[in-house]
Amino acid sequence: MGYRLCAAEMSAMTNFDTAKLRQFIQNHFSVDDLNGLMADYFRSVYEDIAPAMSKQQRVTLLLDHCLHHGRLPDLVAALQRERPTLFDPAEYGVVRNPVPVSVPAFPQPVQRNPRQVFLSHAHQDAAEARRLADDLEASGYPVWMTPDSIRPGEKWAEAINRGLEESGQFVLLLSPHAVVSKWVQTETNIAIELNHEDEMTLYPLLLQACQVPTLWRVYQHIPLRGGYEQGLSKLLEALELAAPDFTEPDSPQTGGNPLPDVNQWIHPKTGLVMLRIPAGEFLYGDEKETVYLDEFWIAKTPVTNAAYKRFLDANPSYNVPAYNWDKQRRTYSEGKADHPVVLVSWHDAKAYAAWAGMELPTEQQWEKAARGTDGWFYPWGDKWQDNYCNTKETGIKTTTPVGQFSPQGNSPYGCVDMVGNVWEWTDSPSQVGKEWRVLRGGSFYHFADSARAASRYSNVPYNRAHYSGFRVVVVRRSPSHLDH
Repeated sequence: MGYRLCAAEMSAMTNFDTAKLRQFIQNHFSVDDLNGLMADYFRSVYEDIAPAMSKQQRVTLLLDHCLHHGRLPDLVAALQRERPTLFDPAEYGVVRNPVPVSVPAFPQPVQRNPRQVFLSHAHQDAAEARRLADDLEASGYPVWMTPDSIRPGEKWAEAINRGLEESGQFVLLLSPHAVVSKWVQTETNIAIELNHEDEMTLYPLLLQACQVPTLWRVYQHIPLRGGYEQGLSKLLEALELAAPDFTEPDSPQTGGNPLPDVNQWIHPKTGLVMLRIPAGEFLYGDEKETVYLDEFWIAKTPVTNAAYKRFLDANPSYNVPAYNWDKQRRTYSEGKADHPVVLVSWHDAKAYAAWAGMELPTEQQWEKAARGTDGWFYPWGDKWQDNYCNTKETGIKTTTPVGQFSPQGNSPYGCVDMVGNVWEWTDSPSQVGKEWRVLRGGSFYHFADSARAASRYSNVPYNRAHYSGFRVVVVRRSPSHLDH
């Protein structure tokens, strides 16, 4: 949640000319305009304005916030939207990670996600909110919170409205700061209305003792003071009752089609569709031994170039892959957005997963997602089928867009490209060498035998190959599993 660069990193890595940005704001925004800019796009900064501050001090406050929290791209997008005929990003050093020139359009969500949590908190409680968000996301609940979930160029009120419409759960972090925050009050009162309409469930978490508004007292509070792990455990139990894991269809092994939508969600930071792999036993390896795994969620596709670009945009110093990418512009080649990213090492894959708050799958997790519970040789069954995946037999000789061989090549849980296209790094060590890591799934460069669900390949973690990529997982754990 909410990766932010320090001021020195952001200034050095993105080439923003902050002096010119400062001058532009000074020249084209009055004090009232500047207050409006901060109220619309940088609410926490607006709430820190002292009445006696000069215009220059307010500009400094805004720029310091954006530098220290990695939000200079957000500021550039806001200036574009507010002064579209005057502000040209190219004049301010915005070259490596440009923002859209046009005013962004923010479509209304089609369907409320019953598992998504809207986390309402005062900006003074941001550190505690981020800790809670990390634990919730790692437990399988996507989290919407400010300012992390606000898109560049999106106004604060627009973003909050979107978050409330997208989310099925509302968690209120109660503290003396929260109960006097106008935004927390507004968000909570809307959540109460949605709760009465059975569209949202509300959970107040007591972070610090405070005088709670009368309307909020009808909801039972979950205490976090003096017992974070116990409070988080109670919250997760309550969330499971409101957004359960849902029962399985009679036969998830039929047809290779995806499970119903209640068994999938979109990871907000990466944009990846995550599919539920339920807890239970499955037949593992060529020996088909019975293995039990807890529930986990796995990406429907390998990480694509488009998904990897989000990571690179958030980490401007990280190396760009040397295949299908323009290193100067730090973007993928035309037409390659939905191809799996390749020439990434195990270390690259681990860095992406850490940034996303996710993990690489173990061999066992990968294999269960690929072959289901009955030990099939391939995701679609026990017999090889031509044109069910991208292996050397197709003659394509390069990567293909993820899902090109869907639905016929899908796994029993709806995962695409589990075999063929690219080998996928796992988190499991290899027996070949102490530091070696296992890859699974075969690739366009290898023959069909490598596409068996139980087939294994090993490589050193720093190796980058034009036929190797990865996918990621989210795993349920006991509360507060992260180091804080």
